Amino acid sequence: MPAKIIQTNDKPFAAVAVDSITLDIVENALRNARAEMDAVLFRTAMSPGIREQHDAFPMIANQEGKMIVGQFGSFIYGFIEGYEGTIEEGDIFLTNDPYSCNGAVSHLNDWLTMMPIYHEGQIVSWAAMFGHMTDIGGKVPGSLPTDAAQIFEEGLQIPPVKIFRKGELNQELHALLLRNCRMPHWNRADFDAIVAALRLAERRVHEIIARFGVDGYIAAMGDMLDRNRRAMSAIIQMVIPEKKQSFEDYIDDDGVGMGPYRIACTMWREGDKAIFDFSGTDPQSVSSINFLLNEEMFKMFFGAFLINLFDPQILFNDGFYELVDVRIPEGCILKPRRPAALSCRTHLLGRIFDIMGAVLGQGAPDALNAAGFSDSPTSCIPATPTAASGTSCSRSASAASRGVPWVTGPMATPCGRPSPMYRTSSWRVTSRCASSSMHRSPTPAVPACIAAAMACARSTSSSPTAKSPSTMTVG
Repeated sequence: MPAKIIQTNDKPFAAVAVDSITLDIVENALRNARAEMDAVLFRTAMSPGIREQHDAFPMIANQEGKMIVGQFGSFIYGFIEGYEGTIEEGDIFLTNDPYSCNGAVSHLNDWLTMMPIYHEGQIVSWAAMFGHMTDIGGKVPGSLPTDAAQIFEEGLQIPPVKIFRKGELNQELHALLLRNCRMPHWNRADFDAIVAALRLAERRVHEIIARFGVDGYIAAMGDMLDRNRRAMSAIIQMVIPEKKQSFEDYIDDDGVGMGPYRIACTMWREGDKAIFDFSGTDPQSVSSINFLLNEEMFKMFFGAFLINLFDPQILFNDGFYELVDVRIPEGCILKPRRPAALSCRTHLLGRIFDIMGAVLGQGAPDALNAAGFSDSPTSCIPATPTAASGTSCSRSASAASRGVPWVTGPMATPCGRPSPMYRTSSWRVTSRCASSSMHRSPTPAVPACIAAAMACARSTSSSPTAKSPSTMTVG
């Protein structure tokens, strides 16, 4: 049963023509509002993951919930269809449960907030933001256990709830959520920063309406969606062949000794619609490596890839979504059944980008790209040699970034015990490099936790469960 939307004004919006100059002004005003949402969040959040690593994503949608500006595509329509309650002015909704929002967020650390924006008693837009919370409970600090078998081990699950009701914070619910976090002061500050970003988006929408009128604002958003659809339709027909193109890739290991896991994708075009079929992908894992891939999110990946490749000036929004059909079999590793664990889904998320580039490149060589994101290694170093639940140091390295010889900021993320596939036989610390968090220490030095981690790694490298020795550089 869909949510009941409470509006005191049910007057339909008038269909008005919007000239190209006004359309560009409104478009850029919304682009700037989205950028301001980021700025407010990064300046006021407390956790390094959001403040420095920028692991948060804003969105402004139209009155129907279709994304106009943002990154992760619209999930509001699905929320409206699934939420059994009322939606009123001043409400803000919160969830972190991937299974309650069909994977709009993909693990419990991501707190997703949504707020309807009203004007004179009517919904005219939605603002949304989600950010990665450093800890939300669970069996290990950081809430990313590599050996979790069910989502219950990964932390507190929040179904869609009304955290603000008519502008008033539900303080008892808020206290309950913070009570289940190891770093409540970080979570409180990050949550407040996210809400502040939503409120800024609301102010900016009201300012646009004050200048161009509510009917002009609604019509301009409709034109932005239509313009995106026309552009993407032309690109799809240009680069995607009617003949089926297939590609397979693999995740080597799931952290508990099983693998590899196959991800299969077949792509073809029917008319102006692109179809992606993941039939043949392996069943879900018993570990936390599963990735609940939201079909709308994959459309976002696909659209962002093509737009940035062929015409970066196109405003990325939900206008083209009906031109893409994504088919993911139930029960596979990309659509696991609850209560499958999801906390370490990053490996599969990265593989999706590589698969998409490979399958597109078969029909359009200009769209072929080298494997990138999924080749970025993540090292989890236990700070205590024997405690599986002890704090660890985690560092993700990509082709454009290098480690540093100390651990601060986003690199000091508490995580669980590393799996055997991550164990190394030797360590080598190299020179410092530029990093957003390195400026806190003018004198680089290897801290005690890294020294202890190195000793632990050496002592465990001879374990019979460890794989063949390898050398990992921290630096």
